[in-house]
Amino acid sequence: MDVSLSTLIGCAAGCVGLYSFVPQVMKCCHTGDVAAISLRMFAVRTFGLLLWTIYGYALGSLPVLIFSVLGLVLSSVILILKVHGSRLQPTNENCSQDPREQKASGSAEPVAGEPQTIMRPVPAH
Repeated sequence: MDVSLSTLIGCAAGCVGLYSFVPQVMKCCHTGDVAAISLRMFAVRTFGLLLWTIYGYALGSLPVLIFSVLGLVLSSVILILKVHGSRLQPTNENCSQDPREQKASGSAEPVAGEPQTIMRPVPAH
């Protein structure tokens, strides 16, 4: 089995690229936190990796094909988590409310600029 230098470099590059990406995938899978992930960036990245996969297949280049498929899988996992997570994010209805309405609805926090009434017990005579 004769392995060329370019194949070894391709395998090393694929390993380094995937190694740098795996911690992000692991974190997203374990915590489900994808709020800081850009949906557009991962959609474009996933499409790019699909094109690299097709390119690697067309060339018959095993390193390009293998590592682009693995990257496509990892990127797709994050993309699916992001799309799924963005559909499940709750909307905060109180964000659009006037602070005075929030206070009236049971909030104990004082509203800035409103006078505060301090009630003290009246001493018994």
